[in-house]
Amino acid sequence: MISKATKLYLKTHWYRSELIPIYAITAAAVGVCAYFGGRALRGPDVVWNKRENPYPWLEVQQNENVKLLDPNGRFDKQWSRSKL
Repeated sequence: MISKATKLYLKTHWYRSELIPIYAITAAAVGVCAYFGGRALRGPDVVWNKRENPYPWLEVQQNENVKLLDPNGRFDKQWSRSKL
């Protein structure tokens, strides 16, 4: 169980209302970094297994989009990595 002194310490030093935006911004920044980092590691130019698939970017067809956003709408489908 948490003692009264520990609860009082947490309430006065960690749960202050002026610190909530800092926690929210930090959590959002970590989430965005994790999302874009994971997305960058699954791209067609990243080689995880050089023995089985040394050139994964050659599997991308001409009508597949590898970017995050397609503003022109020129591509029929989104490319995805089938194996790591």
